[in-house]
Amino acid sequence: AGSTLAVDLLDLEAEGVAVVGDIPDSLPVFGVPDTPGSLMADLAVAAVVITVVGFMESIAVAKVYARRHRYDLDPDQELIGLGAANVASGLFGGYPVTGGFSRTAVNDTAGARTPLASVVTAVLVLITIALLTPLLVSLPKAALGAVIMVAVAGLIDVGEMRHIASVKRSDLIGMGVAFVATLALGIEIGIVLAVVASMLVVFARMSRPHTAVLGRIDGTTSYRNISRFPEAVVPRDVTVLRIDASLSFVNAANVKATLIAAADAAPAAVVLDASGINDIDATGVEALRDVLTECADRGVPLHIADVKGPVRDVLHRSGLWTQLADRLHPTTHDGVEAALGRDAVVHGDQRGRGLDERALLTPSTRSNPRA
Repeated sequence: AGSTLAVDLLDLEAEGVAVVGDIPDSLPVFGVPDTPGSLMADLAVAAVVITVVGFMESIAVAKVYARRHRYDLDPDQELIGLGAANVASGLFGGYPVTGGFSRTAVNDTAGARTPLASVVTAVLVLITIALLTPLLVSLPKAALGAVIMVAVAGLIDVGEMRHIASVKRSDLIGMGVAFVATLALGIEIGIVLAVVASMLVVFARMSRPHTAVLGRIDGTTSYRNISRFPEAVVPRDVTVLRIDASLSFVNAANVKATLIAAADAAPAAVVLDASGINDIDATGVEALRDVLTECADRGVPLHIADVKGPVRDVLHRSGLWTQLADRLHPTTHDGVEAALGRDAVVHGDQRGRGLDERALLTPSTRSNPRA
């Protein structure tokens, strides 16, 4: 009110202060939009982009407040709500409806806690349109911006940034891109660029998975990362390697190079501890097949141990399980013992189709073929 009064009394609009100006005092007529068929193709592309970006923006702000107020967020329900709101808006000739950071921040700062707040807001908007629009003509846009800035300032959590930096610094890349791009290019483009940056970070991590050379803890059959357990004993003439990632097209080339390098350094054999491989795709299977060929050319057999159920399924379907035959082992220790030519614990018939998986499953897991 004070800013509006100042604009009127001091004639600030004439001095260049931007104001809201005239506002229509009625709602658009309800009805199905009359859209020429020639525009449908162009509108369809724009509609897809608006839908994706609007949903991303809405979910982003919803996650912030779901975490702040400790309630569960159902993205499917959010999508249904946005769809219904946009259908209603379209029938009145309105703009696309999304959840916005600034509007949500103002709502939260005002103390809103339930959907009833949106109903009250809608009623007040209708009353304002019908009765109060003449009072808003001289309202400076700077005043509206100030309200939003004060509300949004509370969303900047420096403590959370410090926490993220201390846990995983690369996670700050997406946050930094979102912050800079949103300020420079707008919320929609900022969110899209942040998602792209985050995906690139994830792909970069996946492309170079963590690998560990393992050694046996004295007095046990357990094998651990020698860089974290210096007391672990590395088997003579055998390289024991663990890959801590699913094997896919993203990292297959790097994993293949790592295993071949291990074969070059191992006089007798390479044992791959597959306990960290949760999944494998067709490219990963072909990479393993290539490694088998390279190892055979070097006269260094590749043994694989502790293969998880989903990975076993893929290896069976690809035929690689049969090709590996007696070089598949239930534990890393069994693999090392076999590589050294010692007697290892035999679980069923390890030739032909590989391990007898029934012997590896407890009664409680035999009913689940993906154990």
